[in-house]
Amino acid sequence: MYKPDTKLFIPVEHPSMKAEKTGMPELPFEARISTFKEVALGYGEEEAVEEAARCLKCPGHYCQQSCPAHVPIPEFIAAVRGREWEEAYRLISEANNLPAVTGRVCAQECQCELNCTRGIKGEPTAIGRLERFVADRHSAHSNAGLTVGEPTGKQVAVIGSGPAGLSCCCDLVSYGHSVTVFESRPFLGGVSVYGIPEFVLPGAVMQKTIQQLRQAGVVFVTEHTVDHPVHLLEEGYEAVFVATGAGKPVPLRVPGTDLEGVCTANDYLTSVNVAHTLSEAKRVAVIGGGNTAIDVCRAAKRMGAEQVTLIYRREECQMPARREEVLHAKEEGIAIMPLTSPVRMNGTKRVESMTCVRNSANSTVGCGHRPEPAAIPGSEFELPVDLVVLALGYTADAFASLDCDEKGIVQVRKNGFATFKDGVFAGGDAVTGAATVVAAMAAGKKAASEMDCFLNSCH
Repeated sequence: MYKPDTKLFIPVEHPSMKAEKTGMPELPFEARISTFKEVALGYGEEEAVEEAARCLKCPGHYCQQSCPAHVPIPEFIAAVRGREWEEAYRLISEANNLPAVTGRVCAQECQCELNCTRGIKGEPTAIGRLERFVADRHSAHSNAGLTVGEPTGKQVAVIGSGPAGLSCCCDLVSYGHSVTVFESRPFLGGVSVYGIPEFVLPGAVMQKTIQQLRQAGVVFVTEHTVDHPVHLLEEGYEAVFVATGAGKPVPLRVPGTDLEGVCTANDYLTSVNVAHTLSEAKRVAVIGGGNTAIDVCRAAKRMGAEQVTLIYRREECQMPARREEVLHAKEEGIAIMPLTSPVRMNGTKRVESMTCVRNSANSTVGCGHRPEPAAIPGSEFELPVDLVVLALGYTADAFASLDCDEKGIVQVRKNGFATFKDGVFAGGDAVTGAATVVAAMAAGKKAASEMDCFLNSCH
C-alpha cells in the first residue's frame, strides 16, 4: 500500500516537475475480496498539495475545456496548492453539484486528464483525485446545507433520482422553486446506487446529497412510475424534468440466454448493492468491457466466486473501462479473456457452460470507428460456468407521450433541454444514451437554468 511522504512543503510559485502522479492510498488487494469497503482511500492534505503542485497552470485551460461540466480546474487546483480548501470547493461546486461522486467515478483519463498539458511528458495531473479530496474534506469539515432561494411558489417535478435528476434539484431549490422527485424504484440515487458497488462509490456519498435536498424541502416519492410526463403538468406542476437515464440492458442475441443463471448486470448489481442477496455461484463469466462489467467481476469475487472471467470481444487495450479499475480487477484475481465472443449458452434448465469463439485482432473497422471482431474458424471452445452476467450496455425506455427515436432517446430542441411538449424538459442519459455520470450531472444543472428561465418568462 502506498505510504505518503511526511510533511512536504511545496512553494506555490514553483511547479513540481515530478513525472508521476502522487500515489493515492488504497486498501491492500489481499484484503479487498473479503469486504465491500471502498478500495481507493483518497488523498490527505499533504498528498493533495503535492499533487496540486504538478499543475503547470497553462494558459490554454485544455483540461477545463474537456470537462463536460467545465469545472474551473486550474483555479481550484491553485486553491488546493495554497491550502484554501473551502475556496477550492466553492470553485468546483459552482459548476459541479456532485463532486464527491464524479471525483470517484468520472472517467477523467478520457476527458480532463486526457488533455492535461502535464501529460505530454509523464502522467497528467490527478484532477479526479484532487476533486474527490476537496469534496470529501468539505463534507468532513462543514455542516453547510444547500443554498435555498426565496420561494417563488412554482411547483416543479423531476422524474428520476440519478445524477441528472439530483443535480437539477440542487439548482432548482437554489432558484426558490418547490421540487417533487418521482422515482420508480424503492430506493433513491439511480445508477450511482443500484449500478455501482460500494467498493467504488459508497452509497453514503450520494445519500448525503439526498439528505441535503430533503432538508432543503425537496419531496421524494419512491415506487412511483410516471408513464406520461405531460400528465404532471395537468396535475399542477408548472415544469417537468425527465431524468430517467438509460437503464434498459442491451440483449445478447445468442441461444440459451433464457436459461437460469443468465442475468443482466442491472439485476446482478441490484441484488448485491440493494438487496444484499448472497450468490452461490463459483464459476462466473461476465460479458462486456465497460466499467459495469468490471464492477460485476469484482463484486462476484467478493460474493465468493472462485473463478471470475471477463469475456471481451476486442483487445484488452480497447476496453472502455477505466484503466485503474481494470488494474484493480487483475490484482483481485479476475481473469480477462480478450478477443473472445460467446456464441451459445449450454445447459438443460440452468446454464452449465458457455461456448465461445476466438476473434482475430486484425478485424475491420465498424461504423463505431472501433475494430469489428471477426471469428476465427474452428476456434470454438467451452467455458464451464454456473452464472453468466450480461454487461453489454444500456438504452433508454421510450415515453409514449414524448418524441423519442427508435432507441427510446427523448428528443429535445436544438441546443437545449426543452422537449417538443411545452413545459417538459429532459436531460442526461435519457437524451444522450448511456454516457458518463459527470455528463448527466452537467445536463441536470444546465436544464435547471433553462427551466428557471421558462418559469420566470412564461408564468
